[in-house]
Amino acid sequence: MERLLALILIDWSEELMDYVGGPARLIVYGHHACSLALKLEEVLNQRRVDFEWRDVHQGEPRFRDELRRLARGHLSVPTVVFPNGTVLVEPRPGDVLRRLNWGSWAGLMWLLGLA
Repeated sequence: MERLLALILIDWSEELMDYVGGPARLIVYGHHACSLALKLEEVLNQRRVDFEWRDVHQGEPRFRDELRRLARGHLSVPTVVFPNGTVLVEPRPGDVLRRLNWGSWAGLMWLLGLA
């Protein structure tokens, strides 16, 4: 069965980049009650990806507001913001790794235990 919520790719306007602080690194909006967000956090940590976790339940109240703006009014987690401004809403870990080029040689080296 197709996923009900499609992966959404949007480009940020300068106004939205300013609103969330213009990410210098990967930002992940999530909470620890979401198994997909937890899996993404685990995968990113395993691969030593530098990212900021923004917990929309236990973190700063502004994180919920930012997430609503990013996810078109919803609190969809995980939502990932890349340094170039690309946003993925409810991506699987593989979607994020591909966007980070883990599908290239870096990913192969990691799988072989050489990275």
